[in-house]
Amino acid sequence: MNFVRISVVAALSLIAHLGLVYGLLAVLPVWLAGPLVGVLLALVADEDARTVLPGALAGLGVGCWVAQPWFLGSALELPATLGLYIGLAVTTAMALTWVLGQRANPTQLRRWLALLVVAVLVGLLWLSTLRYNEGAFTPGEPTVNAWLNTPPALGQTPGDRDYFLSFFYQTQAGVPYYDAVIATYKADAMGEFRLPNGVPGYRLPTLFALWQLLPAQGSALVPAFLLFATLAVGSAYAIGAQLANGRAGLLSALLVAAAYLNISTSSYVVFVDGWAMAITLAGLALLVAAQQRATRGLLWAAMAVLLLAASMREILLYPILLGMASVALLPRAQWWHALRPWLVTLTLFALIYTTHILAIDGRVDKSGSVGFWLNGGFGHLLATLRFFDQLIGGAPWFVPLLVLSGLAGAARVMQTQRQLGALLVAAVLVPHLTFLLFGSAGRDLITGAVPGYWAMLVQPLALALAPVAWVQLGQPHKIDSCLRLCDKG
Repeated sequence: MNFVRISVVAALSLIAHLGLVYGLLAVLPVWLAGPLVGVLLALVADEDARTVLPGALAGLGVGCWVAQPWFLGSALELPATLGLYIGLAVTTAMALTWVLGQRANPTQLRRWLALLVVAVLVGLLWLSTLRYNEGAFTPGEPTVNAWLNTPPALGQTPGDRDYFLSFFYQTQAGVPYYDAVIATYKADAMGEFRLPNGVPGYRLPTLFALWQLLPAQGSALVPAFLLFATLAVGSAYAIGAQLANGRAGLLSALLVAAAYLNISTSSYVVFVDGWAMAITLAGLALLVAAQQRATRGLLWAAMAVLLLAASMREILLYPILLGMASVALLPRAQWWHALRPWLVTLTLFALIYTTHILAIDGRVDKSGSVGFWLNGGFGHLLATLRFFDQLIGGAPWFVPLLVLSGLAGAARVMQTQRQLGALLVAAVLVPHLTFLLFGSAGRDLITGAVPGYWAMLVQPLALALAPVAWVQLGQPHKIDSCLRLCDKG
C-alpha cells in the first residue's frame, strides 16, 4: 500500500468535494450527487482500487467534516445524508476504477467520460443558477431575478451593480450608452451628482452594445451570462488538459464552474468583469494550443479573442502586455517575428480605447479621481483572494491555497515551455501584486467591507492552472514549442 499515492487521492477527493458541495451539487438529489462525485474521483485519481478506496474515504470524510453537503428537497437526516453520499461516491469510484482497469487501453473511454463530466458540470451550473435566481434555495426572500427585473430609478443607484443595471435598461430604451452613464452619475446623490471620476469611470461600451440584442428584461442577462460561463468552463478544461492531462482539465473545469456560479447567482452578473474574463480564458486556451502545436494561425486567433476581452474590460489588456514582455525570453534574433502579433493586437486596442476616450469628450470630474484608484493594500488583496470562497469550500483559506497552487502550476509549465510558463506565472502574480497598490475606493454600503470584485479579472485563470500543479505533467519537451512557433512564417 503506497501511502503517498493514497494521500494524493485523498487530497484530490477533498478538493473535488469542496468545489462541488456548496453550489453545483445542491440542486441534485443525493442519490445522483454521490455517483457523480464517484465518477469524477475515479477519473482524476487514475489509480487502482486499493488506492482509490482509502483515499476517497479519507478525502470525502474530511470534506464532509469541513463542509457538510446539503441537497435541495432532501428529507434525510444529516448522518443518513452523509453516509449515503460518501457510500455512493466511493462505490461508484471503485466500480469505474475496476471497469477502466479491465480495458487494455482505457484512454479513449477516459476522454469521453471526462467530456461527459464537463458537460454535466456545465448543466449543473445552468440548473443551479436558474433555480437559485428564481428563489428555489431561499423561499420567501428577494430573488436575483426580481432585482434584475426592476429598473433602477435615476437617483436610486447606490452601488455599481445598480449603475450597470440602469445602463442596461436605459440603452434598451434607446438612450445612447455614454448619455446613459452621464445621466446615472449626475442623478446619484451619494456620488454628489458628479460626472464619472476619470475615463476609467466609464466602462467600454462593447458589452452594453451586446446586451441591446437581449429582451428588455433584466433576467434575460442570466442565460446570456451562462453562455459566457460555459465558454469559461470549456476553456478551463482545455487549459488544464493541454498543460497537463485530462485529469487536470476536469478539476480546472470544476473549479472555474464553481467560481462562475458565484457570479451567476449574485448581482455581480451585471458586472462586465466575469463576462470579459470568460473571453480571456478562451484566448489563453487558444494561446496554449498555438504554442504547443506551433501553429501561427491559432496564435492570431488567440490575439483576436484576447483583443475582444480587452475591448470589453480594459484591465484585461494585461495578458497582452505580459505576452509582449515574455518575448524577451526568446533569442534576440526572433524578437521582431514573435512580437508582431502582440504589437498588432496592442495597436488595435489603442485605436479602440482612443475612440472610447473621444466619445467621452472630456465629460469627467477630475476632482473626484484624485486618489480614488490608489486604495490598494493588504485588505484589498485579501478581499480579492476571498471573493469566491462562499461557493468554493466556504472556508477563508481554500481559495487562497488554490491561487497559490495556480501560481505553482504556471511555474511548472516553465520547466518545459519557458515563455508560455513565464507568461502564465506573470498573469497570476502581477495582478495580485498590483492589488497591494491599486484598488477602488468603493466600499460595501452595509458592512463597509472592500468588495474585492477585481478577483473576477484574474482568479478564474489561477483556478484553471491550479490542478496543473497536482498531477503528472508527462515527459518534458526537448525544445520550447514557442521557439518552433517563431520559426514559422
